[in-house]
Amino acid sequence: MERLFDLFHQNPELFIGILESINDAIYITDQEGTTLWINTVSETMFCLPRSVIIGRNVRDLEREGVYKPSVIRKALEEGKNVSVVQEVAEGRRYIATGHLVKNKEGRVIAAVAHSRDITEVVKNATKLQEIEELLDKYSTYIRKLTNVRENRNRVEYINFGWKSNSRVTANKIIEKIAAVDTMSLIVGETGSGKSLTAERIHSLSKRRTGPFVEINSASIPESLLESELFGYEKGSFTGATSKGKPGLIKAAEGGTLFLDEIGEIPLHLQAKILRFLQSKTYLPIGAREPQQADVRIIAATNRDLESMVTEGTFRSDLFYRMNVLTVKMPALRESRNDIEDLAIYYLNLFNDKYNKKKHFSDGVVKTFLQYAWPGNVRELENLIERLVILSEDELIEDKDLPQKMMKQNITSSVPYHSNKATMPEILEEMEKKMIIDAIEKGNSTRKAAKFLGVTQSLLMRRIRKYNIQLVVEESKTFVK
Repeated sequence: MERLFDLFHQNPELFIGILESINDAIYITDQEGTTLWINTVSETMFCLPRSVIIGRNVRDLEREGVYKPSVIRKALEEGKNVSVVQEVAEGRRYIATGHLVKNKEGRVIAAVAHSRDITEVVKNATKLQEIEELLDKYSTYIRKLTNVRENRNRVEYINFGWKSNSRVTANKIIEKIAAVDTMSLIVGETGSGKSLTAERIHSLSKRRTGPFVEINSASIPESLLESELFGYEKGSFTGATSKGKPGLIKAAEGGTLFLDEIGEIPLHLQAKILRFLQSKTYLPIGAREPQQADVRIIAATNRDLESMVTEGTFRSDLFYRMNVLTVKMPALRESRNDIEDLAIYYLNLFNDKYNKKKHFSDGVVKTFLQYAWPGNVRELENLIERLVILSEDELIEDKDLPQKMMKQNITSSVPYHSNKATMPEILEEMEKKMIIDAIEKGNSTRKAAKFLGVTQSLLMRRIRKYNIQLVVEESKTFVK
């Protein structure tokens, strides 16, 4: 190091040459803030020759608007290295860092700042934010236009004339829950109609003229879930918009907030939800004062929350508060009296949507009635839409149905004492059926393995063994 200092002392042009070769602006002052030297990049940055700046104090130059704020002035005043966004001539912006130079005794003897132009980065970020805000407005408008028909169809489904005792009983409970203005819980398997049930409760309640806001807790990263629910103040975290953002609780003011998959919400957010239920107040991220909101919360889950309470993964106080008013949505296999009418309802719906005239054969209807429907109403709806689009003839027959449906029905028709099937063959068919049902229920091989109590690698080997064909649509796995 001493040899380097000696070299610079003997040849100061070498030191200056090194500083001039740096692409950042370099600015050097004494311990009082008087400018000693700047490099050529700094001249370009300030649009001034160095002769005008050298010898002048940073405080005077700051007052004259050469730069604001002075990062060296802040570093000297605060007694530590400081970084700021600095605005200079023509509105350009630089990220500037001021460093204090101290002697062996720890006394400040000089200060150095280096700055890098970030003007284009800031402009691009601002443009991107403006574009995103404009796209949000257009997307909202388009959704309003395209959702009119979809909403009409949802209302028709909500008011569908169910026949099975399990659905009739559930609907009576729904009407009672809608009559009171308190939190309620909907439980049921994936695809059993929990979201539509929440809409029905809202539409029957005194809040029907207010907004119905839905959030799927499982589809949003944990790091973003809090800001989505409670909103945030401007500049409260990296990536926050300059205006801040109201959360979904605010958006649901006067109406209903539907928290789907509430079992996926982390414990610390469960505590915040509980506080809101108790006080009707919440604290957006970065805010100092709590805000009030008049919102009813309806939650839904396909998980066993009571077991999660025992395991410590769900708050007991929140569970007991939700569990006062609970409705269980029956699986479609528990509502077999409704399957045929529901299939005809969706057939008419998609015939109308795609301008088709498809109809079912008696064999297809029989298969529908025998099938287990692990994906429930959603699976039935998606299947019929696919059949209306893809089937070649107007008459939809067994040959148009997915292989898994026919396999299951063949398997269920083979009695254990059949001379045509050995025990190993029957057991293999049962194992295959369990795998197919688990995949349809979980929409992923990872969840299916968890349901079956096996490793994912073992499950994949069985899938290959039985030649089960999988397709992935919108990040969800289905049996072809």
